[in-house]
Formats: sequence, C-alpha cells, structure tokens
Amino acid sequence: MTGFFNRSGGAPSRLGLFLPFILFGVAVAIYAGYWVWMSGEIRTAAHDWIAQQEAEGYVIVHDGLSVSGFPFRFTVTARNPDMTAPEGDGGWRVQMPALSASALPYNISHWIVAFRTPAEIDLPAEDGRVRYLAEAGEARISLAGQQNATIRIGAEIENGRLANAASGEVIIEVLESLILSGLIEDEDLLRLRVDIAGLVLGEGRMDAASLAAFGNRADRVRLDAAITRWSALAGDANLAYWSEQGGRMEIAGAQMEWGAARLSGDGSLGVDAQLRPEGRISITVAEPVSFVESLVRGEILTPADGNRVEAALMLMPRREGGVSLPLRLQQGGIFIGPARIGDVAPLAGPLPAPLELPEVPED
Repeated sequence: MTGFFNRSGGAPSRLGLFLPFILFGVAVAIYAGYWVWMSGEIRTAAHDWIAQQEAEGYVIVHDGLSVSGFPFRFTVTARNPDMTAPEGDGGWRVQMPALSASALPYNISHWIVAFRTPAEIDLPAEDGRVRYLAEAGEARISLAGQQNATIRIGAEIENGRLANAASGEVIIEVLESLILSGLIEDEDLLRLRVDIAGLVLGEGRMDAASLAAFGNRADRVRLDAAITRWSALAGDANLAYWSEQGGRMEIAGAQMEWGAARLSGDGSLGVDAQLRPEGRISITVAEPVSFVESLVRGEILTPADGNRVEAALMLMPRREGGVSLPLRLQQGGIFIGPARIGDVAPLAGPLPAPLELPEVPED
C-alpha cells in the first residue's frame, strides 16, 4: 500500500493517484503524434502515386485529398475523382463522387478501397464511345501486400445496377452480390474465385430463345480457378503473349444455376494461335430431363432433337450430382468425342489494361 501513502503513513501520495492518468496521457500523445506523422506519409504517398500515373499518360483530376479516421483508422479520400487512361491502356474514363481507402493503424499493408456511386464509366466503342452509369449499395476492393507488392486482391459489390447513361437502357437490372478474390502465389500463379448471386439482366439483353428457355435471372454463377503464367498476362493483358508463354486456366470448380440449367464443371483451358479457346472441360448436368425440356421450350432444340439429346445424356457417365459431359474445345469447335456440337469464336487480343494498383507496403 506504500504506493498510495507517504512514508510516514499519512495522506495518499498524489503522484501515486495520478500516475496511471499521466501514463495514459503520454501514451495518447505518442499515438496522436504517430497518427499525424503517418497521415502525412499516406497523403504524400497518394500524391506520389497520382504523379507516377500521370507521368505514364493518365489524367487524374480531383477536388482534393484528405486523411481522416483518427484514432481507429487511416482513411484517405479523393473527392470527385475523374480518371482517364491513355489510348494504349484502353482509353477508359471513370468519374465518381468520392474514392476512399482505409487501413487500420496496426496493419497498413491491408487497405479497403470504397467507391461511392453513381459512377460514370466511359469506354471506347466501334462507333465512338459509350458511357455507362453504375450504381451499388456497396462497392469496394481489398488490397493486401507483402514485400512492397500487392499479392492479394478482393472485390465486393452489393445491390449493383448498370445502365447506358445516354439512352437509359438497362444492362444489369439487379446484381445482388459479386464477390471476387485473387491470390498471387510464388509459382507465378493467380488463384481466382468469383461468386455472383442474383443476376438479373435488363430487358432486351438476352436473345428470345435463351430467355424462353431459362428466364433472365441467374441465381448463382461461380468460378474457382488458377491462372498459370500470371505475370505474362498481367503485364499488358495480351492473350497471345500469355498463350505463347504456356498460360492456362485450370478450373477446379465452376457452377451455374440459371433456371433449369443446373450445371457444374472442371477442366483446363487456354487459347490457340488464333485466340480461340482450346482445352478440355467436363460439365455435369444436375437435372438432364428438365434441362432438355427447357431447350425445347425455347426452341433451341426441336422436340425430335430434344428426344435424341435426352437419350444421349442418359448414356453419358454419371457422377455424384448428375450426368457428366466430357467436352473438348479444339480448332474453333466444341466436341463430344468425335461429334462437333458447336463453335467458339476467337477472344479479343490485347485486353484493356487496368490502372496500375499502388504498391501495398508490408508491415
């Protein structure tokens, strides 16, 4: 008890009473100083990143940068950002009310970037440019770094909508949720997972046959895959170069629930010299009878063809969950065994390059 009483046993020591509060005040002052210093570093890094992008041909305009969030986080916010890419990187333009990035003080290698909508997206098209209006209840991406490089990225959109800003034509009426995650591994591999739920396309966005067969709402679309030779694709988004380097998409699992189409699959895909998809994929049809009936209802198959397809499906190998269709994509065709059942068109060559992400420092 000597900490609270003087040596003569008299009244409590004032130093003993106030020492915890003094120490707490010192700790708060040190933390506040750290927060102020780090917020300045973050603001400087944001300006440096903008300057670097502008030196590479981007045009970035905003109404000011601010850092807030004391004491629980760092949040850097750009008001009314307007970003335009050079023609060589796709020539796209994006405008939105605000763009912010937040990190916790004890983990500045992990940033959550939030986009405030409505956002205007301007893209080049064959007959000029087209401008889209994107809205979402929530729209954010997650960036995590290691050794001064971004190695993990995630994205999430809730209650999204997309329309043509000029005509008002609705492209996506509802997107209940989209979750995307990517992880770059040491073997030059990108592990990718995409999960879309509750996708409703706008009126006129689907052909009449598919609409009659399956409706305009997809309950679930999911992909779990690994992209090899990732650095060859990430450099300038050129599919031809990626293919030359031996790039492949290894599909561990895919799923689609769209009306009577209850499909899942796995396989390996790449592109050939003419950028046509090639490889093998096994598709499992969960409800083959209902699936064929939908194809007939949409007049994709005639009743006679529907009977033949249904009989053929009954002869296919069965897996847990349905009938398995082993497909081969080769020389622009889709094959089941020796029978060619469809065609595939070439994919685009150089894809539009995204804005280079800032390097995320490691703790």
